[in-house]
Amino acid sequence: MLEICGAIGLSGVGSFTTSFGRAYGLSPTAYHAAHPPASARVAIPTCVLQAYARPQSSTFREDSAPARR
Repeated sequence: MLEICGAIGLSGVGSFTTSFGRAYGLSPTAYHAAHPPASARVAIPTCVLQAYARPQSSTFREDSAPARR
């Protein structure tokens, strides 16, 4: 959570929790409990998860090949 705070310009976790509570009416923990990740509700094929969850720095060999004309 500290990474999120820095990324959005807040000084600490306390600032994040306060701002989050004002915006959403719940603490981050309560919000997370009320909104489980989609993977807990929807069956997503493993091949799709692996393709879309890979780090952005990883690419398939085809991604870097020059376009053919």
